[in-house]
Amino acid sequence: MRYFSVERLEDADAGQWSGEYRARHRWGLSGVECPRYGVWAEMDAFPSVELSGEAASTLAEQRWPTTLEEYNRLVALVRPLVPPELPVRAGGSFGPMVGTARGKFGPITNWPSWEVVLREDAVELLKAEGVTGVIAVRMELKSRRSNMPALYELEARPLAKLHPDCIGEWKTPPCDICGRPETFSLPPKRWLLRSSIPEGLDVFGVEGANLHVVSERFVEVVQRLGPADVTYQELPAA
Repeated sequence: MRYFSVERLEDADAGQWSGEYRARHRWGLSGVECPRYGVWAEMDAFPSVELSGEAASTLAEQRWPTTLEEYNRLVALVRPLVPPELPVRAGGSFGPMVGTARGKFGPITNWPSWEVVLREDAVELLKAEGVTGVIAVRMELKSRRSNMPALYELEARPLAKLHPDCIGEWKTPPCDICGRPETFSLPPKRWLLRSSIPEGLDVFGVEGANLHVVSERFVEVVQRLGPADVTYQELPAA
C-alpha cells in the first residue's frame, strides 16, 4: 500500500475553487507558559471529541497564554473526556469547527495547511467504497449560499511515526515540567516508520507532525469527484 500526505498548492492562485471559511473549534486549550521553554502550543485537532461539564464551559473561552498551574488544572479536567490514545496538550482543540463559509469548494480542501476539509459527497463516497479510518465531523458553518453542500473536517489521529533517520537534526527534548513533547523540524524529504503504520487504515496522522496521511485507495476514490486544489506527496515506508 502506498501512502501520501495531503498538501495545499504551492501557488494558491493556481487553484480552481473559490471556497474559503473562517472557523475555529468549539473548545480549545490555550498555549502555556513554561518556565523552561517559554510559551508553546501544539496544533492537535480532534473534532470528534465532545466535551461536557466544567471542561466544556471553561475551554469555550480561550485565553492566551495560561499559567502552568492553570494549564495542569485544565488538562486534568479534559483528560477523562478524551480517548486515552489521543494527546491532551497546549494548543489542542476539540469539537466541530464553528464559523462562516463562502464560495465553492472542491471535493477536498487543505487550508490552512494543518486542516483537511471534505465536501459531503466525498465523505459519502469514501464510506460507500469502504475506505477505512475516515473520521469526518460536520462543520457548523453559516453561508449566504442556500445550496452550499455540507463540509466535514477530516480528523487525523497521530497513530504513525516518521522514520528517525529522516527527522531533522534540530530537536527539542521533552519537558518534565510542563509536559511538552519532543519537537523537531519537519524535513522536506520524509518517510514513515513501517512498523508504526496502523494496519488496515486508509487515514491517519503522524506523531509530532501536522500531517494528514491517506492511502492510495483514498486518493483514487476522491479523485473520481473531479479536480481539487490539493497535491499528494508520497510518503515511503522503511
